[in-house]
Amino acid sequence: MSADLCHKKELLKSFYCVYSDWVKRFPLACRKGCAACCTQSVTMTSLEGEIVLDFIKVQGREKWLRAELAESIPGKSRPLLTTNQFAEACLNQLDVDSNAFGCWDFTPCIFLEENICSIYEVRPFGCRSFGSVVRCTEDRTAEMAPIHLTVNIVLSQIIEHLNSDNGYWSGMMDILYSLVNSDLVKVYLMQARPVPGFLLEPQEVREIHVLLKKLREQSSDMGSLGDLIDNFMPIL
Repeated sequence: MSADLCHKKELLKSFYCVYSDWVKRFPLACRKGCAACCTQSVTMTSLEGEIVLDFIKVQGREKWLRAELAESIPGKSRPLLTTNQFAEACLNQLDVDSNAFGCWDFTPCIFLEENICSIYEVRPFGCRSFGSVVRCTEDRTAEMAPIHLTVNIVLSQIIEHLNSDNGYWSGMMDILYSLVNSDLVKVYLMQARPVPGFLLEPQEVREIHVLLKKLREQSSDMGSLGDLIDNFMPIL
């Protein structure tokens, strides 16, 4: 494993910690055992997939994972735009077809065991970002503060940017399938894109400024990622 990949994995894990501390301010109704959001509609980067796969290998469950993935349908309900592609379209005031977001697939996540996540400690940000101040079900949508949603999008953009040098973005199943089947044509994956800018309301700038500072503090040498945060740091 390259030193750069190891560094990115550690950096991503530190970002998870920053987010975990930030989100504690909300009285979320999410509890162990509630799993309405644990579906196969989760998206992630190939970097996040590498972290999940590392965990599966340590557990000795790689054969099990291959068998589960063999039952999946590649490209099923996948979005057609990455988070940063969507942000770029919005910043350029382009219309985005609602079909670009794919269809929500309520099929339970393969890592869900008795309504408990079996990879909880390495789950991707797409899972970590789910949260609601009310108990949600298939019939009752989640509710979250607007700033919570904005931070979710900003951090999703930065995580995609972290993987934008030859990394990929897609549904969780497709990413994992590509990692355990090297002969797979990556037709169902999208190239991870760099951040084109952030979609912020004026009242959200200060909060995002604080968040970006905390992310910047996670490493004194973050290369292009550090430059990204510095370049987009709101001037207050």
